Amino acid sequence: MFNKIINLLIAMLLFSVLFIAIDDSYKVWAGKEEAIPISIEEIAGGPDIRYGIFSDFIFSFELLSLLLLAALIGSLYLAKKEA
Repeated sequence: MFNKIINLLIAMLLFSVLFIAIDDSYKVWAGKEEAIPISIEEIAGGPDIRYGIFSDFIFSFELLSLLLLAALIGSLYLAKKEA
């Protein structure tokens, strides 16, 4: 019973901290100007897409995705083996 009370107090404390943080962030952003819209062409590198973000980092992005997939499969294998 004592553990449940401690868990409830910790959960209420975390909820109150998150609520205060969200409330403060709203007050900080309330005085800001409107967001400036950015088009996809500006992110991708304009009309000439060869010089955008998709051309510079595509190999490292694909390599990272394969690494994360291997880590996911390995963690599932280890978890199943222990159970």
